[in-house]
Amino acid sequence: MPRQARVIVPGFPHHIVQRGHNRQPVFVEPRDFEYYLANLQEWKQVYELEVFSYCLMTNHVHLVVQANDNLTAIPQLMKRLAGRQTRFDNALEKRSGSLWEGRYKISPIDTDAYLLACCRYVELNPVKAGMVDKPEVPGSGLAFCPALPFRSDPRSLSRPK
Repeated sequence: MPRQARVIVPGFPHHIVQRGHNRQPVFVEPRDFEYYLANLQEWKQVYELEVFSYCLMTNHVHLVVQANDNLTAIPQLMKRLAGRQTRFDNALEKRSGSLWEGRYKISPIDTDAYLLACCRYVELNPVKAGMVDKPEVPGSGLAFCPALPFRSDPRSLSRPK
């Protein structure tokens, strides 16, 4: 039986979740977070995608991304992010194999209220997990979420100094 195709709706934001293999840590040191964010910054511009909110937990990633008219943009973004992070981690750890558990999950967001709820959920994820006290902890190396979810400035994905 073929797997079910992902639903991507042009012009709508989508909540994306990708977990580490066996829910093991993907981001261990600050350089792991920084590398992923640098790739997110690069590839979101290449594919002309807007990132409303994001959170990198130790063993998974949450992204809220606006889909454009190119239905392959989000899948290509996720392919690049996963592939680069896997190669980066495997080279550092002198290992091989998948870093990620299966396929990423994606859900279209169809209302402004749901968009706000998703962004709130993404940004409060490390707080609820007990990793941080507040949604924004620049440079903590644990989790990083922007303070304001509705940023469209390309610099919004730059890690604060």
